[in-house]
Amino acid sequence: MEQDSEQGGVRRVDEAGAVEESAQGAAAEDDAPAQPARFDYGRVLRVAAVALLAAAAALIYLGYNGAAFFVAGLGASAWFLNVRATLIRKHDLVKVGGRNWRPRREVERESEEEEGRGED
Repeated sequence: MEQDSEQGGVRRVDEAGAVEESAQGAAAEDDAPAQPARFDYGRVLRVAAVALLAAAAALIYLGYNGAAFFVAGLGASAWFLNVRATLIRKHDLVKVGGRNWRPRREVERESEEEEGRGED
């Protein structure tokens, strides 16, 4: 009997060489679909927003009010894009049509149903 460190389950091997795994680790793997790692745009935009707002504060201190307003606008835009990217990633949304966003599971389920209807 061996402890499987990756899944947390127990793997048993009998004399014939057949492998039997406990359901502890295998069930957890089957529940979550494999998704490729995606770049986290939200974190980059959050850092940019903080940097731009700090630069705007410095520009106000130095007396460049026009430039400070412009840089603060860029910082606010970066913050809103950060929120948008975070929501898209958190809820696993995909763009459907011009302005519509829907969960990836619903879109995949509907496309599978349409393929099933097309074969009949």
